[in-house]
Amino acid sequence: MEILKTYIPEDIASILMMAVFAVIAIWLVMFVVRKLIGIALVAAVVIGGFMVWQNPSMLLTAQDTATRYYEQWHDGGISNGDQQR
Repeated sequence: MEILKTYIPEDIASILMMAVFAVIAIWLVMFVVRKLIGIALVAAVVIGGFMVWQNPSMLLTAQDTATRYYEQWHDGGISNGDQQR
């Protein structure tokens, strides 16, 4: 069972190598993985936009939804029936 014991190196070279690998792993997570997630999100938006553009019924639904959200935002959340100008 000695194989499963935790090994903590005592020489400075091993500790430095572990620190270098930890810094590289943190760098990968902070920059590379974050950019890959961003690229995946952009690809999903592009593919979704292409799918909506190719389907006329989905395009009309998306246009109606966008128009409704814009009108709610522009009018301060007042629904169409309660508008007073």
